[in-house]
Amino acid sequence: MYPPAPTIKNFGSLRTAALWAGILGVTQSIIWIGLTITAICAYNCVLYITDYLSYGSMVKTVFFDLYFKGNCKMDPSKYQNYDTSILDTVQTVFDPDQMLIWDSVYLGVSVCWLIVSVVLLLGVRKDNPKSTLAAIYTWAFFMTAICCMDVTSGVIFGVDYGRFNTRALEYNANSINAGVVFPLAATLIAGAVAAISMMIISFKGFVLWIINFGLLIYLLMRAIRIATDTDRVDTLFNPRKDSNDILTTRPPIRAYEEEKVEIQAYSNAGYVPDTRSMAETIEVNEDAIIRAAHMSMDANLMDRRFRDINAFQQYPAPNPQASRPQRQSTQVPVQETVVVATAGFPQPDYSPQPSPNGLLRHPQY
Repeated sequence: MYPPAPTIKNFGSLRTAALWAGILGVTQSIIWIGLTITAICAYNCVLYITDYLSYGSMVKTVFFDLYFKGNCKMDPSKYQNYDTSILDTVQTVFDPDQMLIWDSVYLGVSVCWLIVSVVLLLGVRKDNPKSTLAAIYTWAFFMTAICCMDVTSGVIFGVDYGRFNTRALEYNANSINAGVVFPLAATLIAGAVAAISMMIISFKGFVLWIINFGLLIYLLMRAIRIATDTDRVDTLFNPRKDSNDILTTRPPIRAYEEEKVEIQAYSNAGYVPDTRSMAETIEVNEDAIIRAAHMSMDANLMDRRFRDINAFQQYPAPNPQASRPQRQSTQVPVQETVVVATAGFPQPDYSPQPSPNGLLRHPQY
């Protein structure tokens, strides 16, 4: 007989988690592939920004200058130059050149993320431990890289936000206060908005990052359990060695042997049987007996020991042979006599019947 094929316990929940991870991975990877390609195009000045610089378009323009604009020249109809002297006083962690390298690496990882998400959707469709482990480990590797890069970039842009905010606090914005009002100081506010926006985008709105990280931890835990489960076969005829199944702890079935079963119950601690039986004794669970007595409708008609646990003793008291005299093995067992009281019958009447003429006849006639 061939051994059964290895299976995965609770495969339904694992498949559901893999389905969600694959769908979210495909969706997010496509979005981030588009964002990184847009960032690379912005570095090469292939985008339209604005043809008229105003306070409404300042945030978009500063956003472009800080992290994406390279050394290329743009047409004034797509981008207008402005005074960046105050904005240049703040040193960001990433300049546009370093940001281009980061975007290129993230683009490659996102493409791999898309591929492994599709593999995860296809690899966990069937209950196959080998293909399931391969799909989960591959997906988890790139998902870990994505999460680490997101945290790194989020922290970097958070540092930039703190620098812009600190610098903006040094400029006066009200003519009532002492000091000159610099209108171009608004570019520092635009820089802070750009930095905090990049931090939120890096963390994928925080919610998606937490979901991705939670799916990563869950699938890794399930994969480790599958990998360390050397005895995956869990059937009625071949139970797991490390399980708490009753099949692993019960004694073997003796189908071809005669088994003598004797049930003994003792209600008195002083009562000890005269002879010890060598037959196998089944121990009665007193909790089950008590529960059965309480659940019965006729519990009030049962013996007192079933209602009082202190008066019930399941196991016999010790019977040392040294303290009791030896009994003869030929002792005749005492037969118990049951006396039943019944109502008496009337005495029979053996008197002769009267004759038709009223005279008593002799019995012989």
